[in-house]
Amino acid sequence: MKNYEECKICVNSTLNPTVKIGKDGLCQICHQYKKYFKPEDLKKELKFFNSFVGGGGKYDIMAGISGGKDSSAMLYMLKKRGFKILAFSFDTGYYPKQIFSRAKSVAKKLGIDYVKIDIRKYIRKSDQESYKLMADLYDEKLSQELSKKFKELYKKGREHYSVKYDKPLTFVRTCQLCRRVVIQAYYGEALKHGVRMVVLGINEWAHLSKHGNTNKFSAMRKLKPFKNKPEVYITHSPFLFQRKSLITKDILKRFGWKLPKGEGLIESNSNSCLLARAAEKKACQMLDFHPDSTRLAREITAGFITKHQARQALSRIHSYKHTVRQILKFAKIL
Repeated sequence: MKNYEECKICVNSTLNPTVKIGKDGLCQICHQYKKYFKPEDLKKELKFFNSFVGGGGKYDIMAGISGGKDSSAMLYMLKKRGFKILAFSFDTGYYPKQIFSRAKSVAKKLGIDYVKIDIRKYIRKSDQESYKLMADLYDEKLSQELSKKFKELYKKGREHYSVKYDKPLTFVRTCQLCRRVVIQAYYGEALKHGVRMVVLGINEWAHLSKHGNTNKFSAMRKLKPFKNKPEVYITHSPFLFQRKSLITKDILKRFGWKLPKGEGLIESNSNSCLLARAAEKKACQMLDFHPDSTRLAREITAGFITKHQARQALSRIHSYKHTVRQILKFAKIL
């Protein structure tokens, strides 16, 4: 393709209209990471993180798990660090049922309390409208005009990535819309269960913020939507611990975790979300790139997986018979 460029480090390319490749051959994300990432920032955060061990309540932390490799390895490491843990899985109505049985099994094996939490109560009116707009978009017939529309809406979705933006929006990438719901749920459920720290097995930074004249890559994000209520911290544990995929495999081997049949060790989000699976094929066709490429690109940037692993995951398009609208109706969201 004319003028096609791919980042020297990750899988971001100019097929994505929000990606720019600089003179150094790096996309803007890899360029920022190379320039601003400092291990000493994580050391400070790790010290704060460890201060939550042995709190006065029933649980020190909540840990989000799916029974997959990253969250299972995370749960094992958190127990070894001495945390009192409540493991949980969020239910949106469109996650595969086997996620909950796997997650429950992993927690039981490690002797950790587990709860499945339905979070559809956190869907705001603007989110509800956004789900409807997404279903309408994915109902449209394939065409050049629709491809242009997908790309423009994708760019608009990236501009309004913050959950603070609470107006209806047509999201192309399903994970961006889901994120608006789950972040509210993290905060609400943490307060409900008396904890101030929610730990996730996401293999990338939680936050890139401005500190004076520089930027800081952080493994933690502080949520404090209300002045009269306490803050809750969301921590991406693999980034905080600087864990690599080879270490993850070693941890999983220690307590007998086995890769489910038919799945790859590295997968796109379509493997664990039926909404993403229903949208995957059409999104790839209309965008000319996989909508989950940016997430896997960040995992490469942070050094957790290789470019080859990401390419393999993105090349697997999961076959699925249901549409986005059907999945949202099954989930009782529409």
